[in-house]
Amino acid sequence: MLRDLFINLTILVTFHYLFMLVFKENFLKKEDTLLRQLCKGILSGLLGVLLMFFSIKAGPAIIDLRHIPLILTAFYGGIAQTIIAAVVVIIGRLLIEANIASFINIFSMMIIATASFLIAERHMNHVVKMLLSITIGNVIATSLFIMIVHETSFELHFTYWMFSYIAVLFNFYVIEHQTKAYQLLNLYKFQAHYDFLTGVLNKRKFDEVLNDAFSMKFKHPTHQMSLIYLDIDYFKSINDQYGHHEGDMVLKEIGKRLIKNTRSSDYIGRIGGEEFAVFLPNCTVEKTWQIAERLRRKIADQPVYLQNGMSIHITVSLGCAYYSGTSPDIKQLPIIADQELYKAKQSGRNQVSFSGRKRGQ
Repeated sequence: MLRDLFINLTILVTFHYLFMLVFKENFLKKEDTLLRQLCKGILSGLLGVLLMFFSIKAGPAIIDLRHIPLILTAFYGGIAQTIIAAVVVIIGRLLIEANIASFINIFSMMIIATASFLIAERHMNHVVKMLLSITIGNVIATSLFIMIVHETSFELHFTYWMFSYIAVLFNFYVIEHQTKAYQLLNLYKFQAHYDFLTGVLNKRKFDEVLNDAFSMKFKHPTHQMSLIYLDIDYFKSINDQYGHHEGDMVLKEIGKRLIKNTRSSDYIGRIGGEEFAVFLPNCTVEKTWQIAERLRRKIADQPVYLQNGMSIHITVSLGCAYYSGTSPDIKQLPIIADQELYKAKQSGRNQVSFSGRKRGQ
């Protein structure tokens, strides 16, 4: 008995660890795609069927930990996945052996699945909900086992309950631990590539994108490209007058407007305190000018609302550089964009400087 229950425990832990490797943090997504919900429900049900092959045989009944996958599915997967898993477990039990015990098992699996789902929806501590679900499952399983085979051995039932609690809590720990690990990994990946304040690429990642484009290792064929440098006008006075916290609100809003008013194929980065850059692959001279002007207008024409309830108008200066695909030194693009930005600021700010457009017309 101990050997079979230990095998059940080992299968459960191994399965859920592999499950997390495949689905990662999506394992916890109840509102998932239909195909993914179907896959997760079927796999959970097949786990229950697998556990039956390492069960304790006692007359017409078999005892194992097949109810634990149902409880975990109800807890993490929601109603659709729970129903799918329960159906698979029921079919598996009938295929193994169709007798009075297997038909009674159908009702027990339905009761356990329903009770576990209802408990999972309650606003309670997660561990308490898990323990309550496994207790109900154990009571049902033990009651049916006593009713069918008249087995009242305290040692048998105590061992079964002990393994059930260990199995559900250990699997709960594995799932929670792996989920948090993947969430942290995604957070670290985001922080490694994106500016935490504005949500655009950070300087290191933006430079990496440019270097890939310059070395022709860019993921899209790039025959022409443009680079826009953008600087918030008089940003220091905003910090001085309203405080750095409100200055951060301005930076966030600028980041949102840059994302909203550029193409999905463009790359936006924050490359300095109040300085941003936009890399436009496969962009003509005229399209570069249109995008730059649109950015200038969208920032200048709409006020930025601060947390103190005030609204202020922000303007930006922009410098553009264009590479046609025939220039001998593509790496001059940032230098030219910086020079054009300097011209825009020297010429009165709130404007776009783009000498390449004049040459291109």
